[in-house]
Amino acid sequence: MEKNINIYNKKENYNIKAKIFYEDSSKKSDKFFIFCHGFCSGKESNSVKLVANMLLKFGIFSISFDFPGHMDSVQGTDKLKVDICVSYINSVIEYVKKKFGSDIKISFYAISFGAYILLNKLIGDISYYDNIVLRSPAINMADILVKSLLKDSFEQYKKCGKAKAGYGGKIEIPYSFYEDLVKHNLYNDYKEKRKILILQGEQDDTAPIEDTYRFMQNKQEIELIEMKNVKHHMEPQEILQSIGMMLKRLKIEKLT
Repeated sequence: MEKNINIYNKKENYNIKAKIFYEDSSKKSDKFFIFCHGFCSGKESNSVKLVANMLLKFGIFSISFDFPGHMDSVQGTDKLKVDICVSYINSVIEYVKKKFGSDIKISFYAISFGAYILLNKLIGDISYYDNIVLRSPAINMADILVKSLLKDSFEQYKKCGKAKAGYGGKIEIPYSFYEDLVKHNLYNDYKEKRKILILQGEQDDTAPIEDTYRFMQNKQEIELIEMKNVKHHMEPQEILQSIGMMLKRLKIEKLT
């Protein structure tokens, strides 16, 4: 089952548009996944739904939400900043713990831009999370924006202070978004020691897998599963394949 909800964000004094994937059953799980969607995507993405529905087969509930400027978000792209996006994740965590119990084991499944935001959120975070899964992470997000996502030239972007971006130029972003990405450099800032599972196509044409190799240097706790002949945008069968790999690595089994 799916249910649209609003989650109040104290930092911005706005509601976050979210969706819960759950079973109408008395049998509850002690595990819960939070999704962080990719750039120009949202809580209704095909990727999110495929993973959420598979998790339900294992008795695991999940929740997705829209970052500022995406899908049904109340806030526009002027609020598309790392600290505000992180505050969205924090508000969703608070909601899950309040709704399903403070002792529930929270895991993350973050895609591309969502993975970039999640990694920034984890910097200095001492909270325990059960599993952290990144799919096609946009580690060097500032570079990816310029090389892959902008629909206008960078010079025009800087001059006008805004530009169309994303697949099909779906959204318009301010230049301040790029400046914020530059300030939040994961290569320099991320020094955490957390177990992370990364699933990525070896032919990723948006977030180069070489960026992931560089990020993983001296981080033995991070595991990378490379998917052969797979690009950044995964087809449904490739997503299902990646889910199978994830479930096996995380040793997630069906409830009996």
